[in-house]
Amino acid sequence: MKKTSTILAIGSALALGSAQAEIESSFHVGYSTDYVWRGLNQNDLADTNDGLYEYGLDFTGDCNCGATWNAGIWQADAGSEGAEELNIYAGMSKEFGAVELSLGLIRYDFNFGGDTSEIFLGAGTDLGGLDASAAIYYDVDANDGALWGELSLGKSFDVGGASLDIAANFGTTLDANGGDNYVTYGLSAALSKELGDNLTGSLYVAGEITEGHLTDEDDLVGGISLSYGF
Repeated sequence: MKKTSTILAIGSALALGSAQAEIESSFHVGYSTDYVWRGLNQNDLADTNDGLYEYGLDFTGDCNCGATWNAGIWQADAGSEGAEELNIYAGMSKEFGAVELSLGLIRYDFNFGGDTSEIFLGAGTDLGGLDASAAIYYDVDANDGALWGELSLGKSFDVGGASLDIAANFGTTLDANGGDNYVTYGLSAALSKELGDNLTGSLYVAGEITEGHLTDEDDLVGGISLSYGF
């Protein structure tokens, strides 16, 4: 589709712009007990309890302008009875003093239709030893004009040679464009450890509370993933 081609073109241009710099890449596969996205359990919406099988490929590099770029794909399958989803994305980020700003584009393709694209703008900084970030997503396609906002706080700890990441997040519709206006609150913990050369294993658990949506519910999700850098 046109916007998918646009994102791929952006990623190619960014890669060419950093031809003299090292490009880092990684591939991962994972499984989660449920697919919860922006506070909504996609398995429940698809009436399946098969969990989420997913994989992704990511590339990052530095541009001559002092910014960092990233691009990648993410493929998800919510079980044999669920929906398939492909995300293609690209973005850039740059530090301005103590704040890092990011701008990017995400394309969502579904096997059941309703394909759409979002532009996002984010900011991150260190806040008293915590990693703080905020982001706004603007739908430019299927739900033209819809806005979603997110805030998060996180901190990483070294636990016996592994990395423990604890995070709290808040999300809300800023403009549902005719849909449900709702809010979601979440807590998550992820434990990652190097298993060998360029191979990392991760376990995570996350809890989510959603209010204001037609399918109000509380979710507790767990998952595992393996990542290989090359």
